[in-house]
Amino acid sequence: MQKIGRAFLALTLLVTMLMSAQVTAAAAAFNDTKTHWAKDEISVAVNQGWINGYDAKTFKPNANMTRAEFLKSLVAAMKIKAADSDTPFVDDTGWFRSYIATGLKQSIIKVEDYKENSFEPNRVITREEIARMTIRALGKDAEGVKSGYLAVAKKLEIMKGYPDGTMGGDKNATRAEAVVMVRNTLTAKNGKPVAYPKTKEELNNMIQSLPSFSGKTMYSREEVGVNLNGSEVFDDYVLWIRYSESLKRTTIDTYSSSAELKSLIKDLLKLYYPTSYEKAYKNYITVDGKKDNDTGRDFETTYDGRSFVVYKAKNIAGVSIWIGG
Repeated sequence: MQKIGRAFLALTLLVTMLMSAQVTAAAAAFNDTKTHWAKDEISVAVNQGWINGYDAKTFKPNANMTRAEFLKSLVAAMKIKAADSDTPFVDDTGWFRSYIATGLKQSIIKVEDYKENSFEPNRVITREEIARMTIRALGKDAEGVKSGYLAVAKKLEIMKGYPDGTMGGDKNATRAEAVVMVRNTLTAKNGKPVAYPKTKEELNNMIQSLPSFSGKTMYSREEVGVNLNGSEVFDDYVLWIRYSESLKRTTIDTYSSSAELKSLIKDLLKLYYPTSYEKAYKNYITVDGKKDNDTGRDFETTYDGRSFVVYKAKNIAGVSIWIGG
């Protein structure tokens, strides 16, 4: 973790890196979601930037969602870059234009689904439409045509049916319900985070599923780098995580002590130490705050059956965390 080593790492990574961007946003403390059943899903969605509140304090979770609003959220959540272009729709003028164009290009929506070449972007969306958009976004349109979009959405756990066995395709969806459906679509695409991720793909999926994550991730060999600013600056990748099969150990190296990074570390520790993460986090904070002339610049123990080590080297703004398998 010395500066010269990091400079060499930067040079190597610039040649080998593969970027995967995530839109940034700051999670809001909404007054109308504090006791809502979908408050956690809403917090993650807002933090990751693919949906916003009406203002800093209001999300309106029980309000209906329009076609354009859902399409925008789905495109952004799937990390598809929206690009403006002409469309056959006569009502494509507005903030939603690039999302309609992108939805058509990605075959998430099709002109023949709508009457008289009108998308009606401000029309309230139905569960049937959501099923159709999400299944197509997953590249499963043929399966949706064959078995029915609602049936496939139920099979993939994007949405659930009602107690009477119906799927309520003609019913409208609230903003909270839509957020959960988009989150479920991402899970259907990426898979659920495994309990102890080992591959870079599993590590990346875990990082991007964390409530406090926003920004970008990057692969370098078997490591995943995390850039919480969403910038194009390499030095903004302030966390690197990897798993060593030979050592049976997950290593997390940090190069910052920001509040945003600390929140991410806490979420990570919660996954690895579900009953003891508060203790692990407290020890991480203690070691991270050590100065160069302090003694006891490392901590080692076992939590929840896994070893836990935090080490801080001199002249480094950050720590190394070792998590045993």
